Amino acid sequence: MVKNIAGAALVLAFAGCASQPLTLSSVGPQPASTKQLSYLGGLQVYTDLETHQIGDSTYYYPHSSYEVYNSAGARVKIVENHRGPMDENPTLVAIPAGHYTILGASANYGNVRLPVTVEAGKTTVLHLDGNWKPAAGAHDQLVYFPNGEPIGWQSSIK
Repeated sequence: MVKNIAGAALVLAFAGCASQPLTLSSVGPQPASTKQLSYLGGLQVYTDLETHQIGDSTYYYPHSSYEVYNSAGARVKIVENHRGPMDENPTLVAIPAGHYTILGASANYGNVRLPVTVEAGKTTVLHLDGNWKPAAGAHDQLVYFPNGEPIGWQSSIK
């Protein structure tokens, strides 16, 4: 908890620089998820929503695209994050286990740069759209934006 508060304070100190995306602790898969034999893991990012109008009065809200960078800082993937203008589910991406940085749009902080850890056989889910409500009692296992909004599970791997 103290580490999260200290991290949040550090983030707030740099938040005044509009040209720099927000940076937080690494997000990983949910602690209780079971590990399977595979070198691939899953990544699903609930980025901020876009508005697409189809016809006169039908609206859809797909998730915006994001970028994935490896630990060396090289971009390894651009994820459109929806299959079409009517797809409102974020894309589940199969990706090798490892440490990555996600650059994407959040509902309350604009563009953010966040570390994520993908574990083999597990799915890491990052919630940037402001709509996630984790189960009660999981407070110490979560990563938060400075405003207290939960965005995912803390990574168990450093």
